[in-house]
Amino acid sequence: LEFRRVLFRSVRIEDNQMAVVLIGDDEQTQIDLPVSLLPDGASDGDHLRITITLDQNAREAMQDRIRKLQEELLNRGKS
Repeated sequence: LEFRRVLFRSVRIEDNQMAVVLIGDDEQTQIDLPVSLLPDGASDGDHLRITITLDQNAREAMQDRIRKLQEELLNRGKS
């Protein structure tokens, strides 16, 4: 599953700490993000474009790490 070019319709910043991001044409879905994650200069009413993708390499690396840890635990019990 891959999302590309998700358009965040508008941004409302509250207390200079959290950004309320409204998504979609109807702006009915809301995501709250720390302002520190917004691009420099982003302000109320701005429209953002964000890409979300799966990182298959990171997933495989984590699965390998977990598999190795499981093997280590199983081998400890055999000693």
